[in-house]
Amino acid sequence: MTKMTAKVARTGHLFAVLLILISMLTGLVTSGSSVVTAAANIRPTYQTDANGTYPTNSWQVTGQQNVINQRGGDQVSGWDNNTIWNGDATDTTNSYLKFGDPNNPDYQIRKYAKETNTRGLYDVYLNVKGNTQQNVKPVDIVLVVDMSGSMESKNNGGTDRAGAVRTGVKNFLTSIQNAGLGDYVNVGLIGFSSPGYIGGGNKTTGPGYIRVGLGKAGNTSQQQAINSALSPTFNGGTYTQIGLRQGSAMLNADTSGNKKMMILLTDGVPTFSDKVKNSVVENGTLYGTNFGTTRDEPGYTAELKNPYIDSSGDYIYDTWPATLGEAKKAKDSGNEVHALGIQLAGDDGYWSEGYMSDEDVRQNMELIPTSPDLYEDADSADAVEAYLNNQAKDIVKNFNTIIDGTITDPIGTQFQYANNQATVTSVGKQTVPASELPSATIQDGQLTVNHMNLGQDQEVQIHYQVRIKTEDAGFKPDFWYQMNGETLLTPKAGAAAVDFGIPSG
Repeated sequence: MTKMTAKVARTGHLFAVLLILISMLTGLVTSGSSVVTAAANIRPTYQTDANGTYPTNSWQVTGQQNVINQRGGDQVSGWDNNTIWNGDATDTTNSYLKFGDPNNPDYQIRKYAKETNTRGLYDVYLNVKGNTQQNVKPVDIVLVVDMSGSMESKNNGGTDRAGAVRTGVKNFLTSIQNAGLGDYVNVGLIGFSSPGYIGGGNKTTGPGYIRVGLGKAGNTSQQQAINSALSPTFNGGTYTQIGLRQGSAMLNADTSGNKKMMILLTDGVPTFSDKVKNSVVENGTLYGTNFGTTRDEPGYTAELKNPYIDSSGDYIYDTWPATLGEAKKAKDSGNEVHALGIQLAGDDGYWSEGYMSDEDVRQNMELIPTSPDLYEDADSADAVEAYLNNQAKDIVKNFNTIIDGTITDPIGTQFQYANNQATVTSVGKQTVPASELPSATIQDGQLTVNHMNLGQDQEVQIHYQVRIKTEDAGFKPDFWYQMNGETLLTPKAGAAAVDFGIPSG
C-alpha cells in the first residue's frame, strides 16, 4: 500500500500542475477576467490498475489503511496538499472541493469514508456548504397593510389581527437583517383604511393611506419608521384599491431594475373603491381599466346601493371590479403581487343577506396576486405571523447559492447499505433549523437528498453506513473497490451538477 500511496501522490502533483496551467490559459481567453464562477468545475479523476480503482488525488484517515478518499481543491489552485488527517466528522475545514472564487466559494462539497470498529463496515459522510450569491441584484418589497378597524380585536370578536401584523412585520424585517441581507432588500409600507381615518385630511379630501418609502431593511431608522407607522389603533373601512395603487406606484418609481414584490395583508372585502369608467371582461372576470375621481363607498359591504353602467357598457354592482382592476394594473407593470386573506368571511351585502359566500370572497381574493399559488389564508393571528415569517424565509432563500438543491448518490457494486437510514445534521456556523433541513432517503440502491437550501455560513452533513460484500464469489482482498457510483450535487434548478469525490475501500 505504501508504494501505491506514493504513486498517487506523484500523480496528484502532476495533475495539480496541469490544472494550474489550464487555469492560466483559461484566464487568457476570457477577456482577462479573473472572476471564477461555480460553472468552473474541478472534477475528481480515478485510477484503475492492478490494485483496483481509487481517487487519483487522495487522502487517508490517520492510522487507517483500508479506505482512501478524494482530496479537496479548487479550479484555480488545483488539488490541496492534505494527504492525511483524522477524519473527525466535526471537522469542517479539510478536503472540500470549492466552486467559484476560491477565497469566497459559491458552495463547497466533500465526501469521505472512514473505517468503523467493525471490520468491513464504513461510515460515509457528505458535506455541503452554501453561501450568499455574489453580485446579486436587490429586491424591492412593499408591504400593503389593511389598517381598517376590523383588524383590531375589539371589533372582530377578539382576534388581534392588527397585533399579529405588527409583530409579523417587525420579525420580517429582523429576519432579513439577521440573514445578512439588510443591504440587499429594500422594504416600504403602504397602510390603507378609508378616507378621513388615515393619512390626514377629512372624509372628502383625506387620501385613505399612509406611506413609508422604500429603504434598506437593515437600517434601524427604516425599521423604526415602518414599525411606528403601524403602531396607532387601526380604524375605518377597507379601501384596498388605494393600497394596491400606492404600493404599485412606490415600486414603479424605482427604475433600478430590482425585482419588485408587493405583499397585501387584508382581512375582508373592499368597502371603498373608485368609480369605474371603463372595464374589460377577461376569463369571465370584470376588471376596471379606467377610474373616475369620485368613489363608491358602501362602507360595510362590497355591494353598491346604486349599481351603474360604465362607459364600456358593463354593470358595476360592487367594489370588486375596481379592486381587481387595480391589482391587474400592478401585475401588468411587472410587479409580483402576493396576498394574505386574514380570517375571511362572507359578505352579507346591502340589499339582502348572503351577497357573497366565504368561498366567493376567497375566489375573488385569489385573483389579486400574480397567480393563485401566491395567495394564502390565515385563520388565526398566529397564522399571520407565520405567513410573514415564511415570506422572509423565501426572500432570504432567493439569495442562497443552493436553492432547492439535490444530491444523487448510488451505491457501489461491491458494497451494500448497512441499513436504510441516513441522518442529516446542521454543522455550519449558522444553524439550519430542523424544520428546514433537507430530506435524505435510501431506496433502490441510491441515497437521494432533496429540498436543500443553504446560504452564508450554513452547512449540512449527511451520514450513512456501508458494508463491503466479502462473500461475493468474485471478491478480491487487498483490492480497491469504489463505494459509490457517480455522486452529484445539483445546487439549483438549471445549474450544472458537480461531482463529489468517490471513496474506495
